[in-house]
Amino acid sequence: MGGYRSAVRMAGDAPRGAAAQAVTTAIADWRACQAGVLVVAVDGHGTAGKSTLAAEVARVTAAAVVHTDDFFLRPPARAGSQPPRPRSLRQYYDWRRIRAEALEPLRAGRSATFRCFDWGRGAGLGGVATVRPSDVILLEGVFSACPALSDLVDWSVFVDTPDHERLRRLRAQVAPDDWDADWLAVQQSYFDQTRPAASFDLVVSGTRPGPAGGAS
Repeated sequence: MGGYRSAVRMAGDAPRGAAAQAVTTAIADWRACQAGVLVVAVDGHGTAGKSTLAAEVARVTAAAVVHTDDFFLRPPARAGSQPPRPRSLRQYYDWRRIRAEALEPLRAGRSATFRCFDWGRGAGLGGVATVRPSDVILLEGVFSACPALSDLVDWSVFVDTPDHERLRRLRAQVAPDDWDADWLAVQQSYFDQTRPAASFDLVVSGTRPGPAGGAS
């Protein structure tokens, strides 16, 4: 979707990267076309650079950030001779809680308070997070632009990073014992069949010149 360039003032300095500049410019355009709270999904494969981009955009725009990783679901361990395998990212992300505990209150101008997936234990819920309301909400993470949330998301950004770079980052961050081939497979299916890059409002690169850093 398009829009026109607005004179909306950003909250910080100019963004440092081309992708962040493109997103902040788009947000200014989108806000000029729409009153009220603006929710932008920042989606892409794991380690594409979504969280890094969202943090930079939030620094400039004073946007509030919600991470889908906080609503992760660890599918139950498979057992038996023919164990069922997860077939959809809906089995990995608690989209109902994203709606009820994060997006709905933030869209209404209220703070959102929720418990986060306990990544230290690798299961269950851990600490409590509170996200304060803002005119711009960035829903960052894999599955953020899914159809189940589309009525609460106004615009979508796809962070496009080459496979070899994403896998390099992933191998640097994930121990072999924690490698989840099922998650990678259903993630690929999601982007191939449900939300291909062409279906997003804006596509930006998840790579930048200079040394590559960890990204998610």
